[in-house]
Amino acid sequence: MLNNTIIPFEVASPGGFHVAELADEVGVTPATIRYYSRNGLLHAKRDPNNGYRYFSPADVDRVRFIKQAQDLGLKIADIKSIFESVEKGKIPCGKVESLVRRRLDDISRQIKELKAIKSRMAAAIRDWEEGADHSNQNARFCPLIERFAYRTE
Repeated sequence: MLNNTIIPFEVASPGGFHVAELADEVGVTPATIRYYSRNGLLHAKRDPNNGYRYFSPADVDRVRFIKQAQDLGLKIADIKSIFESVEKGKIPCGKVESLVRRRLDDISRQIKELKAIKSRMAAAIRDWEEGADHSNQNARFCPLIERFAYRTE
């Protein structure tokens, strides 16, 4: 059963969490909390007396959710979109499934590209280890790369 509790942005007041306190509570750096704030995932209130940012206790759950979503491969924009759905009173599970499927496709494509690069690198190293001549007078920069690039075309 889905927990229908919406974790809204809450007004934090003195007594809430400072940036460093929230970071410590959830196991991230203060820079991460500031990054999430700059990207609209967290909304701190400012103490009018000293200008410090205060985060609400609900922000602990939001940051934990952000980390869980990132562990699934979701990007900041994806997570922001999930929060926007929740704040409109929608259950975002269909959106989440779609986002994760899209990211899986992206990652699969990236893995394929990385395997091709790995193969080219291994072939280049084999070529270099076979004692190929490194003094190519026609090379403009590095004969190792330039000669190998011509052989792969």
